[in-house]
Amino acid sequence: MWNRILLIARTHLSGEWLGERGARLPVAPILFQASLSAVLCLLVRDHLEPRAFAVFALSLPLGLTAVVLLGELGPLLRADPAAEWVAALPVRPAELRAARILVLAVLLGGLALGSLVPAALLAPEQMAWWGRIALVIGGLLQTFFVGALLLWIQAGLAGRAEGVLTAIQTALFCGVIVGFTAGLGNLLHLQDAVDKGTLDFYYPPLWFTSPLDPDPASTGLWLALIATLLTLATFALAPFPPAPRARPTRSPLGILLWPLRVLATRCWVRPRERASFEFVYHALPSEQDFVTRAYPLLAVPLAFLLLGADGSGARDEGLLALLLFAPAVYLPLLLLYVPATATPEARWIVDTCPLDRRDESTGSRKAVVIRMVLPLYLALGALVAWRGNADLALRLTPVALTAGLLLLRTSWDFFAGAPPLSTAPSELGTAWDDTQSGRMFMIAIIMTFAAIGAWQYVHSAATAFAVLAVVLVTDRLPTRRDAHQGTPASPAPGDR
Repeated sequence: MWNRILLIARTHLSGEWLGERGARLPVAPILFQASLSAVLCLLVRDHLEPRAFAVFALSLPLGLTAVVLLGELGPLLRADPAAEWVAALPVRPAELRAARILVLAVLLGGLALGSLVPAALLAPEQMAWWGRIALVIGGLLQTFFVGALLLWIQAGLAGRAEGVLTAIQTALFCGVIVGFTAGLGNLLHLQDAVDKGTLDFYYPPLWFTSPLDPDPASTGLWLALIATLLTLATFALAPFPPAPRARPTRSPLGILLWPLRVLATRCWVRPRERASFEFVYHALPSEQDFVTRAYPLLAVPLAFLLLGADGSGARDEGLLALLLFAPAVYLPLLLLYVPATATPEARWIVDTCPLDRRDESTGSRKAVVIRMVLPLYLALGALVAWRGNADLALRLTPVALTAGLLLLRTSWDFFAGAPPLSTAPSELGTAWDDTQSGRMFMIAIIMTFAAIGAWQYVHSAATAFAVLAVVLVTDRLPTRRDAHQGTPASPAPGDR
């Protein structure tokens, strides 16, 4: 029996469905967590006592592991895409469940150790050797608990509400980035909270660092024991969700954007681009692999705006201007995920259509703008106005959107690398190289200067909207290829 379980587990670990092209462990996330943990622990080790340092160190895998599990390692918690094939093998269902739990435990342990080992090695000198061992063990138990909790959530939703999981992942991703950015400046508050025990009942890192608490009968110790028992029960039951069903293309955001979509198809999208525009507009948000990678990126500037300046002074205005132009810096990462699809074999439906590749690219770009980019900038402008500077929002949001449109127009083919909805998620990482990283660095510099220039020299909202209108009209005008092919610039029959 154990031989069959180990054989199935090794097959899962070396399978491409984990997104690492046959790697035994997710090396990239482990190295990322290790480097980030080492840097952060070096920054705080001299400012926190051992227990507070342990809480800080366990906070990192708490958030990052959940983000990775809901994102690129999401298949671990979802139904096995090869379940029907594996079920035909001469193995029992209990052995299949045990193999999947073993894979989950190995990967969770690897992710946790990536951040826990540097934290234990870089702990304050006051922490004894047994405290460092307790830190690693507590972090492992906490990570297993997070995996068990997410497994129950996945099983409870049964594939019916991926939007809830995406919202959880987005909140966690933003919480990790914004939380650690703000937390480094509030270490004294963390030390006070640990000393007073004000968060013992709510914060898991306080539970699993209870062995370092001078009070041996603390509440956190009992909570850690309960969480560990729940984890063991979850791994024994293996409540994996059923096979996913087809996802609807309608969503609340799609309903809200319906007027903008109609306006775009009539006034901005050329007739020959409408097929690819409608296809990408409706299909791309239904791809879970794209959603789990793109939406957290889109939410980061919104989170920083909620945390940042109030826009009342010149310094705050400059910060808000930089945040308005920030999305253009990582839009290339969004383009990297546009080709992602769980069913690349279905690409033949588009490839056999009489559709020019350039028309497909342009229509897809405009669909991404209307469905992803435009809502982001509208939300950024609304948040800037809500922070108390409506004039700045009206002046800079159209200019920032213009910068994003120009960036997408000039770099779509370079960063996307493949047509929309054509590539398996496991192959996306192979499209990124040092050249693209260097270009992203140049984009960051350009957008920084663009933000400063717009803040200093754009003094009228009318001017900002006029610049945006010129770019949109230019993107709708007939091209030389239209004149060469004799393609009329008149509206499509459905527009008459």
